[in-house]
Amino acid sequence: MKTRNLFSSVHFIFAIVIAFLIALFSYLILRSYHWRFDLSEGKVYSLSPQTVRLLQAFRSEPIRIWVFFAENQPFRVQLEDLLKEYSFHHKNFYYQFYDPDRSPAKTKQYQVDSYGTVVVEAKGKRESTKQVSEEALTSVLGRLLRDEVKRIAFAAGYGGPSVKEQNKKTGYGLLAEKLKASHYEVQEIVLSRDKISKGTDLLVIGGPRVDLLPAELALVEEYLDRGGSVLMMVDPVESGEGKNLEQFLLKYGVQLGNDVIVDKVSKLFGADYLIPLVMDYGEHPITGGFQLASFFPLARSVQKAVEIPQDVEMTELALTGAGSWAETDLAKLYEGVAELDQTKDRAGPLSIAAVVQHQKNKSRLIVFGDSDFAANAYLNLSGNKDFILNAISWLVADELAITIRPRMREITPLYLKETDQEFLFYVPVLGLPLISLGVGTGVFFWRRRFY
Repeated sequence: MKTRNLFSSVHFIFAIVIAFLIALFSYLILRSYHWRFDLSEGKVYSLSPQTVRLLQAFRSEPIRIWVFFAENQPFRVQLEDLLKEYSFHHKNFYYQFYDPDRSPAKTKQYQVDSYGTVVVEAKGKRESTKQVSEEALTSVLGRLLRDEVKRIAFAAGYGGPSVKEQNKKTGYGLLAEKLKASHYEVQEIVLSRDKISKGTDLLVIGGPRVDLLPAELALVEEYLDRGGSVLMMVDPVESGEGKNLEQFLLKYGVQLGNDVIVDKVSKLFGADYLIPLVMDYGEHPITGGFQLASFFPLARSVQKAVEIPQDVEMTELALTGAGSWAETDLAKLYEGVAELDQTKDRAGPLSIAAVVQHQKNKSRLIVFGDSDFAANAYLNLSGNKDFILNAISWLVADELAITIRPRMREITPLYLKETDQEFLFYVPVLGLPLISLGVGTGVFFWRRRFY
């Protein structure tokens, strides 16, 4: 009987053709579609949801990134990996690296004056940054997407911090610089003299040392009635002071406490008892995914009033820890002998900030029980800068500019009991090598018996 030669058969050729076609079609499919999976805890290798939403807001609008890095410059590889992620989520996203020394024409064209510059072009506008992070790139794209300049007016004349104070610890100079860098227009006004113009997107009243007059509060109320946005940062006061402002805020369902918040947990972070620590935030677009700690030097409570007006939606935005309390005996507090009085004081958690939105006229209001957290001395402390900038972005209806915080790997230390440590020493460290040595020695002498 004749043996069949498989290599000369038609079946084998047909199988080869089928395998080739499967490989070809698989290649074409994988080239057209890209799937990736981020299994890391916290999704540290993926873009944040806000960045993805921002890229979707550009739709088919082209985005061009020109990166001026030297060949061996640090963070070049990390930046290229990041830009690949951006291009995956936007079909018309293009980036190109240039060495400034080898591409002088391009360097001059884009007015690059230093290594590490990233130039972003979109919607006919151009902006550059020297920060290599998702936070920086998304912030630039958010500003380029914005078609209009937002105008922010800081009310002056109340003895509070000024945006003109750059070097003074209690000033708002650094905050003003951050706002201007985000393409906001910042100015100071005197309410009783300048009024509130129709082009104002946000009115900021920060740290007033005197009570506002009824006529001034009437201007603020009129501004809110026509859909304006107001940010108030109100420090603790002596009992009986600031009644006009307190009564005004009650109309919007906000209750200012005549107290000072004490938080002994802050001592663990190197802060004073009178600098409450906040790590618990209400559910709101301002604090969505916000995990940074915020510190509020000498703050008062801000909570929901007993009666909240109709058509008003209110959220307690920031809460202190369970170890805090609202001290009402300010005399004892300043003497340093204050303790929690269950009959007079309120134990934590305590609301230290509240956000109000009117459903009909669309006005927005945020009240903080402290003004110093946004001042020059504390702005860059932990999450303070992100918190205040996020609040301002929401108030001016610029949610896409809310700060992106870089995703970080969480430290997960391994704690071992004493019995676990002994097991790891005696079994893998000591036991397994001795067993291997004993088995090897036994095999060696056993094999010698046959030679």
